[in-house]
Amino acid sequence: MEYLFNIFLALFLIVFFVVSLGFGGMTISTDKIGPQGFPQMVILISAIFLIAITVRMVMNKEKAEKINLNDKGFRIMLINIAIFASYIFGMNYIGFVLSTLIFSMVAIFAMGYKSGGKALIFTLILTVGITLIFGRLFFVSLPRGIGIFRELSYFLY
Repeated sequence: MEYLFNIFLALFLIVFFVVSLGFGGMTISTDKIGPQGFPQMVILISAIFLIAITVRMVMNKEKAEKINLNDKGFRIMLINIAIFASYIFGMNYIGFVLSTLIFSMVAIFAMGYKSGGKALIFTLILTVGITLIFGRLFFVSLPRGIGIFRELSYFLY
């Protein structure tokens, strides 16, 4: 399973490195690395660590686990991937705040957490915290959604 994860992570890093090559635009004369420099540096450092971990796994001759499609953990992982994909695609329609509330609640229960009260408190703190930090403090434009969701989001950030 770790080998499979490492392969997916390597593909992910390659795609983002290629995407970062297209970063350009306005540059500052004192800026030595440009807008693509920092993302590429993070990707390269991540790739170095990924290679080191993979080499260590091979050197220790760790046996690759066979993927059991009936394994509960594997099913939970697939469910969470589907939930995350729905979150990403739905965010533009219902907005960041509502989609994050729904995503975190559904993901928590999909992973087997039973306490609804604690999950709700965690979800609210997580959503409010991220919205305040990124929407208000850093002025990051979070997706507002469409229609009524867009109008309601103006009350929050």
